[in-house]
Amino acid sequence: MSLYREARSGRRRLWLAAGAVLVVVAAIVLAIVVARGGEPSEAERLQSLQDDVRPALAALELVPIHYESSNPTTHAAAADQLAVARETVAARADDLRALDPAETEQLVADLKELDALVRTTGRSAEVEQAANEAAAELRQLVRLD
Repeated sequence: MSLYREARSGRRRLWLAAGAVLVVVAAIVLAIVVARGGEPSEAERLQSLQDDVRPALAALELVPIHYESSNPTTHAAAADQLAVARETVAARADDLRALDPAETEQLVADLKELDALVRTTGRSAEVEQAANEAAAELRQLVRLD
């Protein structure tokens, strides 16, 4: 009988030790998750915003290229590219306004003016200048310059 008790108490200690190790590991994992799951830093938020507006910048580069085309389908693609830029800016407008409300409103207004230009023909130089200015404003706003 005493052998049975000794074996049982040894298993019990083994289970207690394993349980203690499991609790310590769970606490470490929880601490790591909590540390990483907190609010992103200002730099992380800015980096995320910069990444999110890159499609708008790429679209603004394509607007004048498509606008200059004599092919009606390609020419119409300028408006599609501008729509991508406007939608991207609209989707992140709150974050952009947090950086600079006045600059954001100016960018939105400039994109609207560019939209009116893109819907015309024969104004390639104006479209190119307006698209370049809008892209420069967006880059400056999200601090890519």
